[in-house]
Amino acid sequence: MFNIVKASGKIETFEPEKLKLSLIRSGATQEEADEISSKITSKIKELMTTKQIYSLAHKLLRKYSIKSYMRYSLKKAMLKLGPAGYTFERYFADLLNEYGYRTKVDIVLKGRCIKHEVDVLAIKDNKVITVECKYHSTQERTSDAKVALYINSRFKDLESRVKNMYRAKNYEGWLVTNTRFSIDAINYAKCENFTAISWRYPEDGGLEKMIEEKRLYPVTILSGIKANLSKKLISKGIILVRDITLKKEDELQSMLKLSSSQAKKLKKHAIELCNNDKVV
Repeated sequence: MFNIVKASGKIETFEPEKLKLSLIRSGATQEEADEISSKITSKIKELMTTKQIYSLAHKLLRKYSIKSYMRYSLKKAMLKLGPAGYTFERYFADLLNEYGYRTKVDIVLKGRCIKHEVDVLAIKDNKVITVECKYHSTQERTSDAKVALYINSRFKDLESRVKNMYRAKNYEGWLVTNTRFSIDAINYAKCENFTAISWRYPEDGGLEKMIEEKRLYPVTILSGIKANLSKKLISKGIILVRDITLKKEDELQSMLKLSSSQAKKLKKHAIELCNNDKVV
């Protein structure tokens, strides 16, 4: 048994079953997960970092399935929706649209006391939601209790005015981050009864589950085609891998200045990720 170091600096015992579970979540079969885990376990050293273990797993996974290889990097892909937070806001709005919400991004609403910049306004059935998105470029960064306290004060200032604008609808405030919340932030959100969504929280509907359920992967998950491809896609207004599947190969080739083979490979990977088709 070896101790490993998490991104937070916390030391814990390496558990092969956790590694296998993460591989299976990415689409690997049980047999593939067992084989990869066995290979990595043989290379584990005392106080190896989870980042090093992830790198080993990611490299080995590519030999089994391009699709699983890309899906395994989803957490890392979410860190690339920067450098500013606006792309993450647009991405989360697109995610909500797929869940039946009508959304607006980057708007200003007047609260009871002051005006507020609202990242996402979402409406569905009898609900109207103001969403505050907190983007971080490294997984070590978390949204803490100070963030939760500050954002909740904005929700409270907006509540009466938003209810007045959208009569007969229930108002909700959501705080969303692409990394994690501190324990105090989660406890405060529960106490104040506003929705908090992060990576692996809540357990039955965290950010990664919302993404996987609809296969709405960000273009930052793509790799091995051309340098800075995701930046070029985002600059063209394409944030979801799914939107690539709707483009013709010659259109992708012209838009992104790709070779014919690169455009074909890009669309092939996009279709596989979104439609669960196996790459031949």
